[in-house]
Amino acid sequence: MHDTHIRGNYFYLIIVIIFATIVTAISAFLIYRNSIKAAEDSLNLQALGIAVSLETSLNNSYDLKNIFKEIITESKWEGIAFIALYDKNSMTILHSNEKLIGKQVQDRNLKKVIDTGIPSHAYITLGTGERVFVLDFPVHIHNSERVLRLALHTYPAQGIVRQARLHVSGMAFIIAVLWIVGYFFVRASRYSDELRMKMAERERFAAIGEMASVLAHEIRNPLGSIKGFAQYLKEQNTDDRRQGTDFLDIIVSESKRLEALTEDLLMYAKPVEVKCEDFDVLDLINEVVKSMQSHKNVDITVSVHEGIKIKSDSTKLKQILMNILQNAIDAESKVIDIKADFMNNKIAILISDDGCGMSREVRENAFKPFFTTKTKGTGLGLAIVDKLTKAIGGEVEIKSEHQKGTVFKIVIPKNLI
Repeated sequence: MHDTHIRGNYFYLIIVIIFATIVTAISAFLIYRNSIKAAEDSLNLQALGIAVSLETSLNNSYDLKNIFKEIITESKWEGIAFIALYDKNSMTILHSNEKLIGKQVQDRNLKKVIDTGIPSHAYITLGTGERVFVLDFPVHIHNSERVLRLALHTYPAQGIVRQARLHVSGMAFIIAVLWIVGYFFVRASRYSDELRMKMAERERFAAIGEMASVLAHEIRNPLGSIKGFAQYLKEQNTDDRRQGTDFLDIIVSESKRLEALTEDLLMYAKPVEVKCEDFDVLDLINEVVKSMQSHKNVDITVSVHEGIKIKSDSTKLKQILMNILQNAIDAESKVIDIKADFMNNKIAILISDDGCGMSREVRENAFKPFFTTKTKGTGLGLAIVDKLTKAIGGEVEIKSEHQKGTVFKIVIPKNLI
C-alpha cells in the first residue's frame, strides 16, 4: 500500500508537469503568433499612414520627378526601403531608384490592386536578400489612377516579435528547469523511500537476528543433552536390539544437523568482532583443505605461492573458505582448485569447481539469508561468507553457469588496519 501511494504521488507530479508544459506551450504559441500579427498590423498601419500622406503630397506637387528620391534622402519617414508609382499597365512612373523609372513590372499583387482597386500588402525579398513589407495602395494623382508601392524595413516592427521570442525562450527555459527539478525531485524521493525501506528492512532483520541468536542459544543446550543421551543409549544397546539403535542413529544425525543450524544462526546473527593477526595464506588454505579431507570423493588442489603473508582475521577467512568449499562439495564437484595471488595492494583468492553450477536466478540470490536450493540446507552458508568478507574489508563475487561449474573470487586487503 505504501509503495502504491508513493507511485501515485510520482504519477500526479508527472501529470502536473505535463499539464504545465502543454499550457505553457499553447501560451507560447499564441504569444508568438499574436506578436507576428501585431508586427504586421503595425507595418500595415505605418504604410497606410505614409501612403495617404504621400497621395496628398503628390497631388499638391506638379514636379514629381525627384520627390521620391528626396523623401528617401531627407528621411522624412523612417523605415522606408523604397517608393514607387505605377500606371495601369504596371509601368514604373516614379521610383526612389531613378534607374528603375520607365520599366514595366510583372507582379501579381500589383496587377491585383490595379484590377480591383483594393489595397494589398505582402512580404517580398529584395535583390540584397532583405525581406521587406510592401503595401500596394491605389491613388488618384492629378485625376489619374495610379498604384503607389511603399516598401518598409521590417526590423523596427520586428522588435515585437523579438520580444515575443525572448519571452517564449524564457518560458521554454522555465519548463526545462521544471522538468529537471521534477526529475531530480522524483529521483531524490525514490532514493529516500528506498533508503527508508532498507532501514526498515535492516531493523526487521536486526530484530530477527536477535531473536534467532536467543533461540539458537537456548536450543543448543537441550539439543546437546538429547544428542549425548542418544549416543549413550546407542552404546548401551546390544546387537539383538538393532532396530532401536537405528532410531538412535536418526536422533543423533538430526541433532547434529540442528546443532549445525544453531551454530550458523549464532554466527550470522551476532555482531562480527575482527581480530587482526599476521599469517601465511598458504598455511591457512592448507589447514582448511586438511579439515575437509573427510570428503574422499573430491580432489582439492592448491596453487598458491609461498610467502604470501597478510594481516587480517584468520578465523574469519578460514570460515569463509570452509563455507565456500562446503558449497562446492554440495554441488557434487569432483575437482576443486584454489588459487591465491597479489592484486595491487590486495589478495585475490579464486575457488573453482566443476559442480552443477548456478542459474542466473540462483546466482543473484546466493548471498541472501535463508535462500537455498538444498533439501536440508539452512540458506546461511553463503550469507555468512558475504557478511564475514565485508567485515574484513573485502568483497566476494560469483561467476557461474548451470552445469558448467562455479568460480568464487574473494578480494581482501593485504593489511586490515
